[in-house]
Amino acid sequence: MSDESLNPSSLTTNGRLVAYSQSVKAGLQHGIEFTKLFDQLTNTTDPNELLAASTSLFDFQMDTEYVVYPHKYDANDYYLIFMSRLLELHDDKEAVLHSREDNLKADTLFQTFPNIDDTEEFHFEQRPNQDGAFYVEQNSHQVIFSLNLKEKTMYFNSDTITKLFITEWSGKSDNAAVSDAVDLFIEFGKYLVSDFGFNVDFNMLDAANDKKYVLAKADLSDQIMDKLFVVTADNQLMLQNMDEVQGAFLDLGNQIIFSLYKQNGADGSAHWVMTVQDPKEQYSLFDIFNQFAFLKKWFLDNLDDLQIGSKMV
Repeated sequence: MSDESLNPSSLTTNGRLVAYSQSVKAGLQHGIEFTKLFDQLTNTTDPNELLAASTSLFDFQMDTEYVVYPHKYDANDYYLIFMSRLLELHDDKEAVLHSREDNLKADTLFQTFPNIDDTEEFHFEQRPNQDGAFYVEQNSHQVIFSLNLKEKTMYFNSDTITKLFITEWSGKSDNAAVSDAVDLFIEFGKYLVSDFGFNVDFNMLDAANDKKYVLAKADLSDQIMDKLFVVTADNQLMLQNMDEVQGAFLDLGNQIIFSLYKQNGADGSAHWVMTVQDPKEQYSLFDIFNQFAFLKKWFLDNLDDLQIGSKMV
């Protein structure tokens, strides 16, 4: 189209008709480009193509000035489809993707998990002035993790791990069902690392022996350690003081060691941390609380002091 067409007032009647036709064609072609990406998202078996399509669709604006598509998915839905497809490519099918009819747009998408309360539905949401999307439980809008496909980052939210996984879910489902659902989130994070090199902070779900779960509060009351001593003694275990630092450790059997101690930084700063160590690196802090009821109760009873810090807002 010539430069003259950029100024509608300068066009002849025929010129306006030609410009209109070209604009409609451009809008339709834009829609075709969308369908190519959407087909790639839903059909590809190549993880890199899956990531590329999801990232492009998240920012894709279907509508043009002359062509408006009334039924379209939200940007967040492409993250949800990406998550479901990546799990599918790794033969992890515990998360079930559902579609609910919506007359105002394309169908509403959400996930559920077997053996977890049917009212628990999950999807992605965007938040003002924050990049990427947040995977949330729909009823409470509690954020389980943040995900940014463009920046290749994923951060689990310690507050939700405590409130949803350790507290609410444990009252609705047995420990095995909760662990299965949480394991799926962990596996998804691991696939992001192995397939694409994402930076993933598993927070309380990290089972590595060198993981230090840093408490949000810098100071810790002596009463917290005293209470831990009492509950361990009540369960025929012995809380033992650490030699080189201020703190204590607890042998839970099977070479599983839980520790709470003050770590001093090279810059003179100090903060309290929890650690979990076992020979096969199978137990995270979440697993410890899920398996040992007395430690879970101690943690929840003193949550104001013991809440684990998080990178998430």
